[in-house]
Amino acid sequence: MKWFFWVLIFLVFVTPIIFIGKGIDHLDIMKDRYKRALDAGANAAVAYVSYDNGENMVQIAAAFGEQAIHANNIVIDKDAALAWFYRVFYRNLRIENDYTAQERLKKYIPMKAIVAFDRLMIADLNDDWVFDEFYDIEHNGVKYRFTLSERVMRISTGVWGKDTDFGISPSMREALVSEFIRTNLTRFLNNRENFESNNYYDVNIAVSDIDFKTDDVDGINFIVLSEGLPLPTLNPYKQGKYFAFSLGGSEATR
Repeated sequence: MKWFFWVLIFLVFVTPIIFIGKGIDHLDIMKDRYKRALDAGANAAVAYVSYDNGENMVQIAAAFGEQAIHANNIVIDKDAALAWFYRVFYRNLRIENDYTAQERLKKYIPMKAIVAFDRLMIADLNDDWVFDEFYDIEHNGVKYRFTLSERVMRISTGVWGKDTDFGISPSMREALVSEFIRTNLTRFLNNRENFESNNYYDVNIAVSDIDFKTDDVDGINFIVLSEGLPLPTLNPYKQGKYFAFSLGGSEATR
């Protein structure tokens, strides 16, 4: 009977490890699946942009203080971009025709954001655009309206110029805009309606700490966060859930 007891002991110690291992593997698979789907959806969202003709683009650029077409000044239909994101996201998860599954999954996508040329826009859990603000940032006691290009306006005078005209280096301008974007995305995520996971987020966007947080956020972006459906831990000795967190994004180019 000794063999029976040794087998029993083996099962007692090994079975939990097998279950936990399966849970971790399952989580990794789901993370990868969500990440791929999110990136594909984000790519579709920024690919569907409203390109105006050259004359209109000159007029749009003129509003930013220069009679020229900015390469990264792209007009985006935010609702159309959002619709394209969902269309491709659901297709990649193979639930494009399963509307019940779509509604169930949507509540785990608390944030969809567009980093536009002159503003940040954020849609909430219900796809309502609840945040829409210009890059109005105070620097050295003066408030400026920034864009994703060198164009900057001193708000008190309404005068547009280059960043260097106001004594602001390009790296400082990029750092200030990036910090504005990161701070507002993080604040939004950590005050969202759906908080089932009890996790907080810290959104980082291509920032280098070598200089004063210089970065390369200089193009139109679509950013989305999905918490993923909660997955059981598969650990018989622990009651809990895994969440497959993923942050996806894509930059629009002409």
